[in-house]
Amino acid sequence: MVSERVRAKLNQIAARKIRPHKPPARPLAQLRERWKASAILTSGVTADVIASLLEHARAAAAAIRARVAAVLDVALAAVDVAATVFVMNDGGSFHRRHLLAEARRRLALVLRGRRRDPGLDDQIVAAAISTHCLDITEPKTIRGLEAGYRLCTARWALSDLPARRRPPGPAPCPDRHPPADPGEPAAPRPPGQSAGEWEIPRVPLQ
Repeated sequence: MVSERVRAKLNQIAARKIRPHKPPARPLAQLRERWKASAILTSGVTADVIASLLEHARAAAAAIRARVAAVLDVALAAVDVAATVFVMNDGGSFHRRHLLAEARRRLALVLRGRRRDPGLDDQIVAAAISTHCLDITEPKTIRGLEAGYRLCTARWALSDLPARRRPPGPAPCPDRHPPADPGEPAAPRPPGQSAGEWEIPRVPLQ
């Protein structure tokens, strides 16, 4: 009998043997010429339209960017960046580089590829640190005093976040008695019984 592992290996070998050979790699310019010729033959439009598709696409993108204005609110970006970094980092602690990376990601999303003003990402990070972050650094070296190595967390309290649900614990054993109140005096032990021993009830014989 052939095992499943051996059968899968034989199928892989057979697939490699009957697989057709890949065509050799061609230059990108040659591939573009072939795509253009195929589009002219199959699309049913004139050749000049196919040839000017790139110019039409660039003109349409410029018109869309002109209609959609990129509005960036530094205060809103600061609170969004601080909240995102606070949630994404385990324990809620982070460094300045985490804020800077998230600020640049937000700028790329809002500006839609436009060139941003120099220092705009640092401006968002500075607003986030001064308004929404709290320095919790306990420096032990000289490098720990530098701004890039300061450890921060969010200024808002952790009590504002929804509490995690605790997993259900094991059901209490019905035979176990609840622990005694530490304020109550201990029950007297029978004579001859030391501390920590259990008293076994005696059952009279029938």
